[in-house]
Amino acid sequence: MRPAEGNRLLHLVQEQRLAGTIDEDTPGSPGQKLKALAWLRKAYPVDEEKAIIDRLEREELAALRPKSDSIYGDSVVDQLKKHNLERQAKKDAERAKAEAEAKANLPMSTSKALAEREERRAVDLAWVERYRKKAEDAGLKSVPQMSFTRRVGPATLMTLAVVSLCVIFAQNYMPPPRAARIFPNISMAAATVGTLIGFNILVWLAWKWPPGWRLMLRVFMLVPSYPYVWSMVGNLFSHQMLPHLATNMAVLWFVGTKLHEDIGRGPFLALYIASGVTASHVFLLYTVLGKNWAMNSLGCSGALSALLATWLCINQDSGIRIWPLPPAATEVIQPLFLLALFVVVDLWRLRRGFGFGKSKPAVDARIDHLSHIAGYGCGIVAAQFLKVEPRGRQPEESGKRVVEQGKEQIQMAASSSKSEL
Repeated sequence: MRPAEGNRLLHLVQEQRLAGTIDEDTPGSPGQKLKALAWLRKAYPVDEEKAIIDRLEREELAALRPKSDSIYGDSVVDQLKKHNLERQAKKDAERAKAEAEAKANLPMSTSKALAEREERRAVDLAWVERYRKKAEDAGLKSVPQMSFTRRVGPATLMTLAVVSLCVIFAQNYMPPPRAARIFPNISMAAATVGTLIGFNILVWLAWKWPPGWRLMLRVFMLVPSYPYVWSMVGNLFSHQMLPHLATNMAVLWFVGTKLHEDIGRGPFLALYIASGVTASHVFLLYTVLGKNWAMNSLGCSGALSALLATWLCINQDSGIRIWPLPPAATEVIQPLFLLALFVVVDLWRLRRGFGFGKSKPAVDARIDHLSHIAGYGCGIVAAQFLKVEPRGRQPEESGKRVVEQGKEQIQMAASSSKSEL
């Protein structure tokens, strides 16, 4: 028996000795209970016979008491409460009777239509309940017993693999020519961010389809009690509530398109996925170490925090336009000040909500502030490397090269036309 189980058994046996219920069953084998009882009798002597006699007297006294919890019977308040409940039950019965009579007096076609609607509603509820039970049987209904390494190890390897692939992708991605693009008439930033938004909307719609709940729980929600490796990536595109989806997609559009124009498609996608997976891994480590099994995570907030932090760090030397503030406000609001403000607010909400490892109820448990902070850290680190990336940070030089190449092509075309003449 492990030390934690042994201490729990000693605690239960000692409680039985004090309450006079030593004859009741406890976890573990009878031999283990006898060993625990022998050790407790030697270390902490208790008059077990007196405790058993006191227990029997309490049970006899409880049997002689009236049905009310009080030894003096029902109080005036209890009687009034009972009267009100009976009156409400009577009203409900009368209302149900009146509805039944009204349905009976309806025309046959109307009554039949109402009956069919109720039958369809019952079938629909049963259909949804059946898939809900299947989703609960996917290993997420109870907390499985496994070691820290078994629970976190695969997710850690997945995080390292995704981050490594994202770095390789960012360094080797070459944008396609205009003729090879699916949407050649819109900017690459709008096409990339619009595709991400579209995929997030598709996943949100998938949550509305009960037959897919089992798969959604495994792939598109990070559950620390039983984390599936693919959920480290899938939860970045997953939202269940429409306000959550709308807020994140608005931030993704306004910040993502601007950052995309600064760093290009390859680094942008790599930063979005790598930072989101890293933020999810930080959340997983925190919840597993704190054994907060009731918590789960989904959404792209960690990735959005990284995009925001990177954009603010890259533009730290220039003002940023914040709608609906006037342009003059950009001279006052510094990007790094905004970033520091966001970090401080999330740290404050994290301290109040999660309690830094304490198991108290969260004040704002619906928002994953820990992933926000991890995302800010990823964005700050990424900005230090993206600053020296010439592909997205020197638009003037690349523009000059394009103009020069265009001039050379025009001159070559003119010379060739002269030779033909």
